[in-house]
Amino acid sequence: MLVVIWMLAAILSPPETFQKGMVFGLFAREDPGHAEKGLEELKKLGVDSVCITIPWVVADVRSVKMAPRSDMTPSDASLIAMILRARAAKMRVFLMPFLYVDKMEEGEWRGTIEPADWGAWFAAYREFILHYAELAGRYGVEYFSVGSELCSTEKRREDWIDLIRRVRGVYAGKLTYSANWDHLDALSFVDALDYLGMNAYFKLSDDPAADVETLVRSWGPIKAKIASWRATSDKPLILTEVGYPSRRGAGLDPWNYGAEGAVDLDVQFRCYRAFQKVWSGEPGVAGVYFYIWWGEGGPDDSGYTPRGKPAAEVVRQWYSN
Repeated sequence: MLVVIWMLAAILSPPETFQKGMVFGLFAREDPGHAEKGLEELKKLGVDSVCITIPWVVADVRSVKMAPRSDMTPSDASLIAMILRARAAKMRVFLMPFLYVDKMEEGEWRGTIEPADWGAWFAAYREFILHYAELAGRYGVEYFSVGSELCSTEKRREDWIDLIRRVRGVYAGKLTYSANWDHLDALSFVDALDYLGMNAYFKLSDDPAADVETLVRSWGPIKAKIASWRATSDKPLILTEVGYPSRRGAGLDPWNYGAEGAVDLDVQFRCYRAFQKVWSGEPGVAGVYFYIWWGEGGPDDSGYTPRGKPAAEVVRQWYSN
């Protein structure tokens, strides 16, 4: 049955070309209209690959227990329906399970996870990842991430190699891992992956009014750093997340989803345009996923979605070519 599904997926999916991607906010939304409307909008932008993030929750950075949460995690039924809708729209699918830390002290986040028992932690994490890897295998999902931003775990090569081996036992698609933008050390297990992956929430400018060309120049040293990191592997790179909120100062700390500021659609537009100028056609980059198609968006929204904002036109111009 797995072989049949993959044959059908190969027929219905676009060829293996640059992944013109967008992260889609499915989360715990069960209404079919949410997915249908969102995918229709993304098709009009030229998006051909959709990333679905799947959060499971841990109580804190020391906890070994991880579980879905009803107000955040899509049900399996909702996730499967989303995959099938994307498939019907001839879009490729990328599943990215990740951990959400519920309670954090200053300086803590999922990148600083430090359980007392690493064996117990990886046993729980394997159960989490294998559940979605098996689902991805059954439904012909093209791309799958075995982890996201788990910096403190990245040197535990044997644990990761064991996990990836188990994933490949139930999933025949291509694998990546999403490294954090400020932790670009050599991944100890990159040889077991198909793609090198990273998010790209780099600081671009202290000046909230910086123009596009200034932002483009800011990418120079950042690209050099990324190139050095890429040189540690012969794998093609996927930028698994890149995004900017439409709030004043977004180019200073695009990673800071909790920051507040006045709505500024133009700064989001300028950051998107600079990113397009820098990364469009970059050799060795297999795909880009903008973060995130979620919520109503529009001119009064200061969040990350480009929906109903000028930044969406940057995506359309790039992806429609």
